[in-house]
Amino acid sequence: MPRLFIFGDSTAAIKSDDARPETGWGECFSPYLSPSWVLDNRAVNGRSTRQVLQNGEFFRALSIAAASDAALIQYGHNESKPDAERHTEPWTDFVDNLSLMADSLHSKGVAVFFLTPISRRRFSDGILLDTHGDYPLAMKEAGRRLSVPVLDVTDATMKLLSELGEEKSRELFMNFDSGLYPNYPDGDDDNTHLRPYGAKTIAKIIADLLVEYKPPFLKKM
Repeated sequence: MPRLFIFGDSTAAIKSDDARPETGWGECFSPYLSPSWVLDNRAVNGRSTRQVLQNGEFFRALSIAAASDAALIQYGHNESKPDAERHTEPWTDFVDNLSLMADSLHSKGVAVFFLTPISRRRFSDGILLDTHGDYPLAMKEAGRRLSVPVLDVTDATMKLLSELGEEKSRELFMNFDSGLYPNYPDGDDDNTHLRPYGAKTIAKIIADLLVEYKPPFLKKM
């Protein structure tokens, strides 16, 4: 059976039991996958394009990739981190890393889609802030150069969070009061990672953005 790879960071990754209710959107994408496909979620907490290439995770997946497979590639949350293991500059090594990943997958006959990162929930005076800088734009430029479709998940999620507003949008994220979840008796104030409702919402946004490309892995709804 052909497989759909997901390459990304913690916003897409499979979570451990001790982190619940934190949920990656990749865990919620199966309902949109054609029954003749297998979902292979390779997203890992904390990863950037530099790290996933240097530690070999990407190439281990590449070694089993085959013609007729497909891949969703979403990075951007950790590229700006200051540590040398993860940091990339948007218009140079970030674009180069995306190009290497796409070219390597294309050489195996794998269809590639770039996904810009989901928005963080960061408001100032009621206005949602864009926290990703040039990374979404750089990904779009990489997609243009490589003829890789780019799903603007950043824009779609910023619109959603702005519509929901500062308080209602908490429901999507790991931002909640004490006493709700055994793993977080004191509550949490995380505006990057998702709860199940948020993960399901993001997965649907991504599926909806994919519709225009008619990829074979997408279930006909």
